Amino acid sequence: MQREPIVAVATPYGESAIGIVRLSGGGVLDIIKPYFKSKGGVKPRFAHFGRLVDKKNETLDECVLLYFKAPRSYTGEDMVELYLHGNPLILRQTLELLFSLGCRLAEPGEFTKRAFLNGKLDLTQAEAVAELISSKSELARRAAIRQLRGELSDKVKRIRDTLLNLCAYVEADIEFSEEDIPTLSKEQVIELLNEAIDSINSLLETAKTGRFLREGIRLAIVGKPNVGKSSLFNALLKRDRAIVTGVAGTTRDFLEEPISLGGIPVVLVDTAGIRETSDPVERIGVERSRKKIEEADLVLFVIDSSSPLNEEDLEIYEYIRDREHLVVANKVDLGYKVDVEIFKGNSIIKVSALTKSGIKELEAEILSRVGISLNEDVGTYISLRHEVNLRKSKEVLEGFLERYLSEEISPEIAMLDIREAISYLEEIIGVVATEDILGNIFSKFCIGK
Repeated sequence: MQREPIVAVATPYGESAIGIVRLSGGGVLDIIKPYFKSKGGVKPRFAHFGRLVDKKNETLDECVLLYFKAPRSYTGEDMVELYLHGNPLILRQTLELLFSLGCRLAEPGEFTKRAFLNGKLDLTQAEAVAELISSKSELARRAAIRQLRGELSDKVKRIRDTLLNLCAYVEADIEFSEEDIPTLSKEQVIELLNEAIDSINSLLETAKTGRFLREGIRLAIVGKPNVGKSSLFNALLKRDRAIVTGVAGTTRDFLEEPISLGGIPVVLVDTAGIRETSDPVERIGVERSRKKIEEADLVLFVIDSSSPLNEEDLEIYEYIRDREHLVVANKVDLGYKVDVEIFKGNSIIKVSALTKSGIKELEAEILSRVGISLNEDVGTYISLRHEVNLRKSKEVLEGFLERYLSEEISPEIAMLDIREAISYLEEIIGVVATEDILGNIFSKFCIGK
């Protein structure tokens, strides 16, 4: 479907070697042709060199023009891309010319939205475009590529197909109840329902990792004074950032630094040692540390392995034990005197921030806690929008299964439940999508994509 012509600059603002102006919609080639001077005609999917002129026939720039004829284009509409010199003045003048010729400025993500509306992408693939652009790590980029290729869509569609297959038998039972047609036994219905629920659960397990890939992890290093928190901070950071001394309470306030662990973006927070203190400055630092603990996705509880635990250690552990945490025994180069019974079976990561022993094992354990293995390829991970719809679909199916096991359900009621579960899956891939949903998704895109 050809819609009204839209235009936008598809490259970041600022001076650059090349600036791209992108047009899409009905008649875009006819709009630009009188102002593009080159030898010969314009053929689809060929690069044409020429001059772009304004309405006074004055040259705006020399450029390359590419024409993509519908439906063989990104949006599924006629598209033109102008490759100009990346001077903001040239790009602005080009936009002003095209506005005067009847094009309007594209809304954020409108090119990709048109690609979705014209069936070039489904909704999860369209979301992957934005994630690919905003990826903060190599793992996030690779995950976005897999989603763009349709791997998440395929998994959702397989669940949907299982339910559609079940729905077909139920519908046949309603329409042809008096005729001798094949039907499903109760055991087969239960098997199909459990198959769908198990597949949904497998996808839901990726939600937490997906969030960390997209947004990163907040990692707080916590412990009493002088257990080596700042030394561990520097070891993970791989440079000396925090001041390290033998004096307890050196860190009066928290320090934050971004790092990357196995391709995952991490905000590493070195907190002030948590203890009761009469020093007003240190007391403020302790309060700020407590706030950082509240915000953290994972807490590294650091203890001094060379001496037995004391009341300060135990009080801090009691404070963080119900949070996602790892116990890190630092200073193992000086000995190991930790009573492991106190941690009730929790694994203890032994490190020496001084010699760097155990640091790689600690990094691997941190990644394992967020669902990433350095020895495995990146998978497909769902977003919050996907998670919400999958949980709704699962809730309907589990409620239906519970009633189906305990009582007879009429085919009409069964049809309603299964159709509702299917509708949540279809909302994920965009078979069912309201303007509000589309507006929310594409508003997060940059203009020009």
